[in-house]
Order: sequence, then structure tokens, then C-alpha cells
Amino acid sequence: MAGKKGNVSNDMFLKSMQANTQKASREVSETLKNVSVRSAVGKGRKMLEYRDIDEMKPAPVDWNRYPLLKDDQPERYLEMKMSIYERGIENPLVLWERSGECMILAGHNRRDICREIIEECREESGFDEQKFRFLPCIVYEDDEITEEQAREIINDTNLYRDFSKLPNKIKIQITMERMEVYKRRRYAKGERIDQLAKDLGLEKTAVYENLSIYEKVIPSLQEMYYNELLTRKAVLKFVFFDRDTQQWIFDTYGDRINDTRAKALKKNMGRTDIAHIFEREGKGVKKVTVDVPEGRVEEFRKVFAKWLKGELQVADLSDEEIKKD
Repeated sequence: MAGKKGNVSNDMFLKSMQANTQKASREVSETLKNVSVRSAVGKGRKMLEYRDIDEMKPAPVDWNRYPLLKDDQPERYLEMKMSIYERGIENPLVLWERSGECMILAGHNRRDICREIIEECREESGFDEQKFRFLPCIVYEDDEITEEQAREIINDTNLYRDFSKLPNKIKIQITMERMEVYKRRRYAKGERIDQLAKDLGLEKTAVYENLSIYEKVIPSLQEMYYNELLTRKAVLKFVFFDRDTQQWIFDTYGDRINDTRAKALKKNMGRTDIAHIFEREGKGVKKVTVDVPEGRVEEFRKVFAKWLKGELQVADLSDEEIKKD
């Protein structure tokens, strides 16, 4: 049933769409059961509305950290496109109407797919454009929810996404954001970890690692991990050291930091031992054990560190200093 753009008065069309989305509405309600906005709206009182896709605007990029399926998981995008083409929209979009615009909180991919289908199929005989232009939506008014609650909806309704496919930086950000959500929902700390592992399909150890990278690794080293210059195992080695030591490593050896050297770091290493790891070239290197008199360990480390950097030559020391002890 082809219809003119903007015409939604056909009762048969609306009844058909509402029948197809009754089950989906219950699914959205289940997805949002933990979101604080539900109590504000009231169970069972939020009705479906049908909105033109041209009225919908995407959420701000810094609110929606999930890449679009078309860019991130093209095979899944095509599967969704075929499903929507055959059956229409079965899962209502979630919109927030504010300042005269309808912001998409859930449904960016579905909106884009419907737009594509209209562009590709509008010339086909019998093509029902209204089916893909006017979509079933749950719409929140400006004063029904806050920005914080809107962000929660975006996060909650994206949990179905394959977390393993997301970029490392997004994984860490989502982990931290979800932890804050669970904190606001008054989950105990252990419950937060359990719930997050369940929601994201992770082992609890992976959740703890994400938290450690965000909380204990300096931003410069985090960026190396996000840009795939360091593996997860390598960046976690820096958790052994305080932030000052990490910053010293980055400032001193930034161009020498790589997976091999990072993985060689050990807990409780002093700066002399760390310097040895980052300054050796790998070949022609031999480990030497030195007995140092008590009380002169730190002095030895400083002298040795200068020697490794080429700042000190044996000739710079007096015979008395060389023979000392």
C-alpha cells in the first residue's frame, strides 16, 4: 500500500502496525525495567506513537558511544535490513522530544535502514513507503526524563550489541559508565561487577581489568592501548606502578615503549631495573647480579641509571671511587 509522504491517516495501516508491535512493546518495557525513568512514566501508560523518520535526530556522539552497525558489523546490519524489509519494525524506537526535536535514544540503526529501504525501493510497484517512513516509537516529553536518564536509556538499550566487537576505548568507557549507573541504582560493589559481567557477556576478571586500566593507568599509556600500540596484557603491567613512575616511564622512554618491554615489567621494580628494560636493545645483553653494600643501594641505582643513559663514563669516576668498597 503505497502512500503519499506525510500521510498517516489510513486506519488500516495504523491498526496493522500496532498489531505487529504489541509484542515488541513488551520487549522494550522489559529492556527498560531497570531504568529509573520507568517509574516516572508509569507502567502500562506509555502508548506507541508513529513518527516520521525525517523528524528524528541522532543522539549526541558523546552520549552514544556505540558505533553504527553499518560501520562496525556490516553482516549484522544486512541481516537486520533484510528482517525489517520482510517484517517491518517489530521493536519500537525510543525518542526524547525536546526543544522542538525528537532525539533518538534507541533505534539509530533501524531509522537508517528504513531510510535506505525507502531510497532503494520507492520506485518498485506496490512498495509501501509508509511502512518504513512512519515508525512505532515510545516518545518521552522534555520534562519526563533528565539528560542522565536519557543516557541510561541509550546504554541500556545497546547492551545487546556484541561487546567484543567494540574498540578498546569504547569498551573501557562503557564499563565505567555502567558502573556509575549501577552505583546510582544502589547495587553493592560485588553486585555491580556481577551485573556488568552478565550484561556485557564478560568474565568478571575482564571487568576488573577494564576498571584497572581506567583507574590506575595514566591517560598517555591508555591511549597506546586504545590505538593498539600495546596489547591488553602489556598495558596491565603498568598497574604495578604509581602514576608518577608511569609518567616517568612515558616521558623518558615513550618511543621505546612496546609490548615486549612492557611485558618484561615486574611488580616492585625500581627505576633502575625499569631503565634497564627500556634501554637494552635485546641482543648482546647479559643479566648481571651485583652485591651492593647496605645503605648504598639507592646510590648505586642512580649511578647505574646515569651510566645506562650514557650520562656517566667510568673515566668520570676517580680511582678512589672505583676502588671504594
